[in-house]
Amino acid sequence: MGTPLRNPPVYFTLAQVKFNPILKLDEFVPTIQEAFRRAGYPDFAAHAVTTFKISMLTPEPQMVNSYSFGDSAKTHSFVLARDSLTLQSTDYGTFNSFCEKFEGGLKMIHDAVQLDFVARIGLRYLDRIAPLGEDQLEQYLKPQVLGIRDLIGGAPLHSYCETLTQISGARLLSRVFIHAGPLGFPPDIGQPGLQLQERFNVPAGLHAVLDTDGFVEQRIPFSIEAVRNHLHELHELVGDVFKALATPYAFEMWNKQ
Repeated sequence: MGTPLRNPPVYFTLAQVKFNPILKLDEFVPTIQEAFRRAGYPDFAAHAVTTFKISMLTPEPQMVNSYSFGDSAKTHSFVLARDSLTLQSTDYGTFNSFCEKFEGGLKMIHDAVQLDFVARIGLRYLDRIAPLGEDQLEQYLKPQVLGIRDLIGGAPLHSYCETLTQISGARLLSRVFIHAGPLGFPPDIGQPGLQLQERFNVPAGLHAVLDTDGFVEQRIPFSIEAVRNHLHELHELVGDVFKALATPYAFEMWNKQ
């Protein structure tokens, strides 16, 4: 993505790896929790989620456990399920630092359970595009993602655009959600329980959320290096989408002191 912006609009970042299921995960949790605590993630919580398994056309409810390991500042949190590890952050910093944190967490899981393969690698960004001062949203985003609100008149309340593309071995799911109201999270993320940066804790009014999700679905032998390489590739692809949707004026505003 080139030189980091002084005031980037990203307010939430997520990296995830799906791996071979660990059905005895609960037995390893005390060891894993201690490793995360020593690494600076002492905020531990266990979660039980009800899922449904289809058996003979009859849904059967199942309880599935997941575990979160967060830092004291509530800006970074790892979520561990029996087949995935996710790092969520509201204080992204730089891609390299974020990637190093994720690699460190993944290594702690591998040291405890000895992972065999990786099935999916994903990287997702949420950016809040809010006009500054007397600016208009049209100055920050390309016309193709602004919807048809200017064609039908009235006060704009809601607009949604979604595009899924395939680029080499990766897929990019790009969503643009425009609405008037408080800043929020997509339904599949929910409320991650992390603290937003102060500059995002303000009434947003009419704004857009760019939700860009890049992922690779391919079974490969487990390797930290392979995960790192795919994340770097996804980072470049997601960055290309971001630059394609935002205007030069937007980048000028985000680069001001």
